[in-house]
Amino acid sequence: MKKSVIYIAIGVGILVSALTSCKPTESNYRAAYDAAKAKREAAVKEQMLPASGMLSDDGPQLRVVNGDSIYVLRERLRYPDSRPLPGRWALAVGVYKMDTNAEGNVESLRHAGYPEAFVANGPGDKHYAVTDCYATLDSARVASRQFKLGHTGYPYVGLPGAPVIVGY
Repeated sequence: MKKSVIYIAIGVGILVSALTSCKPTESNYRAAYDAAKAKREAAVKEQMLPASGMLSDDGPQLRVVNGDSIYVLRERLRYPDSRPLPGRWALAVGVYKMDTNAEGNVESLRHAGYPEAFVANGPGDKHYAVTDCYATLDSARVASRQFKLGHTGYPYVGLPGAPVIVGY
C-alpha cells in the first residue's frame, strides 16, 4: 500500500510540473513574435545588400541615379492582350502571381489619383501593378521618388519595400 501511495504522489508531482512548466504567456508569445520579426527583417536586409562575389540578375538591383537610390529591373513587360507598352520604363508598385490581385491594386491606385495605372504582364506568372510608363530612366526615377514621398507605409507587394523601375 505504501508503494501505491508513493507512485501516485510521483505521478501527481510529474503531472503538476508538466502542466505548470509549459504554460504559454503573453510575454512568451511576444518574445517568439519579436524573434521571428527580427529574423524576417534580417533576411530582407540580406536580400537587399549588394552581393559580394557573384551577382544575381533575376531580381531588382539597387542603383544610384542622380543621387536617388532606386531599384531597377530589366524584364519584358506587355499589356495583358500582348501589346507592347509605351515608353521604355514602367514604375511598378506591386507584383502578383494572380492577375486579379494585380487588378485590385491597380483599382486602388486609380482611386488614389493614378488614372493611367494598369496591369502589365511579365515573364512566367508575374502581373505587375504599374502606375505609368516613362520615356527615360530619369523621369521614372522622379516618379518613383514622388510615389515614395506620397505613400509612406505602402506595402509594395512582392517588391523589396520600394517601387521598382522596370525597363523593357
